[in-house]
Amino acid sequence: MDKNDALMLFLKIFSRALMLLLVMPLTSSARGLMAKWMGDDTSEREGRITLNPVAHLDPIGALMILLIGFGWSKPMPIQFSRMKNQRLGIILVSLTGPVTHFLSAILCKIIVTTIAYAAPSSYETMSPLGCFGFVLQIIAGINVCLGVINLLPLPPMDGFILLYQFAGRKFHSWYHANYEIINRVSTIILFALFFIGDLSRGRLDPLGWLIALVDGGLSIIAYLPFILLAMIGVIK
Repeated sequence: MDKNDALMLFLKIFSRALMLLLVMPLTSSARGLMAKWMGDDTSEREGRITLNPVAHLDPIGALMILLIGFGWSKPMPIQFSRMKNQRLGIILVSLTGPVTHFLSAILCKIIVTTIAYAAPSSYETMSPLGCFGFVLQIIAGINVCLGVINLLPLPPMDGFILLYQFAGRKFHSWYHANYEIINRVSTIILFALFFIGDLSRGRLDPLGWLIALVDGGLSIIAYLPFILLAMIGVIK
């Protein structure tokens, strides 16, 4: 491994560590704040609305993020029955996590684009500014991945919780009658989605395609301010 490869590996691990220390606590706390806003202060009373990463770290989830870039935090203690509007509370809390990930990705992309405009050669020389931009690119990518995965309509993801809230009674009855087998099949599907891209050498990668599609959309949003500034002649 040459010096450049070693630097890239260090920056990748460092980026994942920053996800654990900064972004994951932010996402979890955002969920707790939304729950409190809807009438349930359980997370606050248990000290979980905090940016202290120790309060949110799940050992296995943290290790997964460091090793492969995907993982999870400790579940937030939320009691939906205490909310003023339980159904709306479930929907908003379920959306808060993915939306926070997407907003974090957009912010990182805006900063990266700013660096590219201000110092385009920084990435070629891997200067401190270029390394900073590279770290932000990785963090943005992880946030997009986590946001998309959280929105998959498979239990126990937020996407399934949202689907459940909008589905009718027949779906509810079917789910509860087949709860165990549905959750087992869901776990198998999730693992298949994670590994099928590598196993097929990219020929079949629905999760990767979806992540790339969302990433492209978020990149467009992040570039909009620069497009507007270029249109009015502030930047070239």
